[in-house]
Amino acid sequence: MEIAVATAVGTACVARLLYVWIGSRDRARLARLREQAISERARMLPAGSTLIEQHDGVGVRVRIRVGAPAGGARG
Repeated sequence: MEIAVATAVGTACVARLLYVWIGSRDRARLARLREQAISERARMLPAGSTLIEQHDGVGVRVRIRVGAPAGGARG
């Protein structure tokens, strides 16, 4: 009986650890994809533009100003 209880508790602990690990990995992946999307949109903007992103569910606000290269050089 003690072996069955120990096995059940051990299995529950391993399942919980896997659940937490997978959840944190998914949150990191979503953050990376969100940053990549913002970067791609900013690259498409002409100089002088402003990109504002706000994600209310996450509490993240990003503001990117696209400007001319340093030194005022134009290509």
